[in-house]
Amino acid sequence: MKKHYQAITALAACGLLAAPAHAEETGKKRTRVIEEIIVSAQKRDEAVQDVPISMSVMDADFMVEQGVTDLREALLYVPNVAVEQAGFFAAPRARGFTFNNNNKAFEPPLGLAIDGLPYTRIPYFLAATFDLKRIEVLRGPQGTTFGKNTTAGLIHMLTADPSDTFTGNFSAQTGDFERERYEASFGGPLIPDVVNFRIAAFTDKRDGFVENTTDDVNPKAQENFRGHDRDGYRIKFDFPNIAGAQLKLTWEDVDLADLGTGFEIIRASDDVKEFLRAYDPNTDFEKGNFKASLDDQDGREVNIKTFNMQLNYDIGEWGLVFVGGHSVLEQSLSLDTDFTPAPATLGLGGDRSPTTTGEFRVISPTLDGLFGIDSLFGADLGSSDFVAGVFYQERNINDSYFRFIFDMPSYLGLIAAAGSSDSATAYALLPNLGEDQFVEDFTQTFEQEAESLAAFAEFKWHFMQDWTLQVGMRNGEEKKTGEWKQFYNQPQPAVVLPQAGIEEFEAKRVQEDNQFQHKVSINWQPTDNVSLFLHRAEGVKGGGFNAFAFRGVEDELVFFPEFTTEWSFNAKTSWFDNTLNANLSIFRMDVEDFQVLSRAPERTTIGIGVTLVKNAAEARSQGVEGDIHWLVNDWFSLLGTIGYNETEYLKFTDNECPPDRTDDPNCGDASGKSFPFAPKWNNTLTGLVRLPVFDTGLEFTASATIEQFSEQLLDVDLDERKLQEGFERYKASVGVHNPAQGWSLKVIGENLTDEKTGIRQGDLFSGVFVEIAEQPRTVYAQFDWRF
Repeated sequence: MKKHYQAITALAACGLLAAPAHAEETGKKRTRVIEEIIVSAQKRDEAVQDVPISMSVMDADFMVEQGVTDLREALLYVPNVAVEQAGFFAAPRARGFTFNNNNKAFEPPLGLAIDGLPYTRIPYFLAATFDLKRIEVLRGPQGTTFGKNTTAGLIHMLTADPSDTFTGNFSAQTGDFERERYEASFGGPLIPDVVNFRIAAFTDKRDGFVENTTDDVNPKAQENFRGHDRDGYRIKFDFPNIAGAQLKLTWEDVDLADLGTGFEIIRASDDVKEFLRAYDPNTDFEKGNFKASLDDQDGREVNIKTFNMQLNYDIGEWGLVFVGGHSVLEQSLSLDTDFTPAPATLGLGGDRSPTTTGEFRVISPTLDGLFGIDSLFGADLGSSDFVAGVFYQERNINDSYFRFIFDMPSYLGLIAAAGSSDSATAYALLPNLGEDQFVEDFTQTFEQEAESLAAFAEFKWHFMQDWTLQVGMRNGEEKKTGEWKQFYNQPQPAVVLPQAGIEEFEAKRVQEDNQFQHKVSINWQPTDNVSLFLHRAEGVKGGGFNAFAFRGVEDELVFFPEFTTEWSFNAKTSWFDNTLNANLSIFRMDVEDFQVLSRAPERTTIGIGVTLVKNAAEARSQGVEGDIHWLVNDWFSLLGTIGYNETEYLKFTDNECPPDRTDDPNCGDASGKSFPFAPKWNNTLTGLVRLPVFDTGLEFTASATIEQFSEQLLDVDLDERKLQEGFERYKASVGVHNPAQGWSLKVIGENLTDEKTGIRQGDLFSGVFVEIAEQPRTVYAQFDWRF
């Protein structure tokens, strides 16, 4: 059998960069090599060179090296994948495909799995990455092994396992914005040869970097936004031999508090400025100065409790695996939904969402021939293996509510000041408000039950010396039930809310899907250091319900599945005695019935926006992903990633329009336009230095990273006024490392040139724009000790 050299993405190599491997050969000088890395991207352990997927991998050493503490920071080093986060707003995206997270039942196209179990709710993406063994990022549809809602890709986080020797680590960070982060883990044999344990915990606090000007004049206003307070712990037990089986049990409890979106008003008329400064004389309208003006609390608190188990049992060379778990997510949030110092609107919400998952799979050994058939008509059939299993998951959204409270004088006054087409309506409603009707509010509740059952299989046939065929398939069925109830909270009849498209209603809907997905790839490995794949895969994103519906209208309640087909060519190569890895993926993804969550301004007055999920006709993403990792010499390494992604709505005639352009009959035709939040280019180049400091036993360490992004639109309405120009960002670190004692100390700087960029823009009211800013320059120190 061929020796598989490492032909991995830059991230896989980076993960081992902190301690590059060396091979000692008789009579030869020590040489640098990039170690082979084993991944579980296809539900079995295999060398990443054998995986026909465009993927990136990073391990704990790399994350420590770069000061990574959550997925947003980790994905900096992954082409065409990102998770942007700001308070309640979070948007996982891959290859240009993303979603609007206002609808908690609208599942993202970029899936997430933790220790083999998939999760669909966004707060799981925001949990800090603590005590991880590895992160695997898979791009393109992963429907045959990980199921629905992985049409654009999957992030798989694997937590550190207990060992049969005592090990541990401690790390601390401190720096700008009162940054304080501490993480520790310890484990080893609790009862030798019977049970090993590992316990890990962390706490991570940061003040917000967006100042609130209204804090000076309003005691209800919070001081700043875009900070967080996170903490949690994990306990894992490993029973290596229970009647020949291995059992792992994990309990995890994590709390997340995110301090608001920090929306800044960046465009407003003089009338709006005058109106808002009556509430806060220092109301800020300057773009890029990290100042917002909000009168109320804005943020989210989340608790996630998770129990996981994995049982492995070998029968001869055959492997049986059961993975199961139960997780409960509870969240509450308070949102200043007008994003101004006026007490116009306040949103309160929360839910409790349990997820129960079980999967059983069989992993075959390498079989002679084609599943035991050695030859056919005298022809040698090579060798084969397979993985097959069944999957079950129940996901519920319980006790879900949003309550919106409107202070009518300030709400209608803000609309009138904006001078939108709704101004006349706003003025006309003022005389109809009773003396005691200065506040109108309503509550919308939503409950969902979702049950999924699927069977899947992955077959691999090494039919010739240099050729391998892989086939995967999955057949699944899912049933979802959704129930809505919306009602006014004030005793008197509502006057304004019906004009805003807010109606009292009750509804119940049921959806049942039965979908078949498959993938096929063929691999040619002409030499030990070159592996070429041609790959076709299908993915399905399940249909569902709009949890953010304001009326009982069918196309505002229900949406249907979307279907993705990917063609790709992947090349994974290594050169110069395995000191240089270069990898390339060329892909094309076509989507039918593309799901889009948007507002329908034509059905709305006075600024609320009726939301609906549409199945746009056709969309496409195509491009190139590449990376290199080069151990240039004993002390210097280069890593580079390249992401080119060209997106297009092939046919989408009823997109959302900016509120001040709804009179344009062509405004909603997005056909031929690019996706929002999808720069064509996203590239990185990183250099790492590691030099001995004389004979002290210390090493000098340094790194520098350049990020490059091309222009992108920052709102789903594709308004050219919300175009962000391309930019570069820089990150660097410098420090010392003691390999023998296992500690390192360094200073890390992010966004060193203090580039002013945004995550998202939107319309507050007609012609009034707001923006969520990305993090400014941040410098912090990190100490890490591993023993």
